[in-house]
Amino acid sequence: MKRIIVIVFFFTAYHACAQKMPEMSTKVRITAPDKTIVAEINEVAAVSSPKPGLYYFWYYANGIHSTQGGYNGKLLDGNYMEYYPDKSLKEQGYFIRGLKNGLWKTWNEDGTLKESVHWKSGKVIIRKSSPFWKRLPILRKKFKHSVADSTKKTTK
Repeated sequence: MKRIIVIVFFFTAYHACAQKMPEMSTKVRITAPDKTIVAEINEVAAVSSPKPGLYYFWYYANGIHSTQGGYNGKLLDGNYMEYYPDKSLKEQGYFIRGLKNGLWKTWNEDGTLKESVHWKSGKVIIRKSSPFWKRLPILRKKFKHSVADSTKKTTK
């Protein structure tokens, strides 16, 4: 009976300590006359049923392609960097299973920031910026009271 308990203990301890294998990612480098792209692709990452409204970015035949609602190749999965011919940064972002995710930045050739866009699962997140006084609750409450006080004085 002790042998059975010891064997069961070892099998459960072995299974509990087992680690999941990390997904294998590979960096690809594509050089063209007008740009250089360094991107990560994941050999294991696949989408069983791509969503028809989203654009998927994938690697095939030494090129990066994008297709709405599908793909045919290895999905981009990880960091993405695109450079101008003079090796200055043109675009930088992150892919998760072929979809843009997180902060994506684009620069002009002179190095100034052209655009900064937030993405989540292939969709642009529009962030409305509110005035400074609306972001601070203390100032907002004082502002509302001062407007109410000024209207009371004029009605008397």
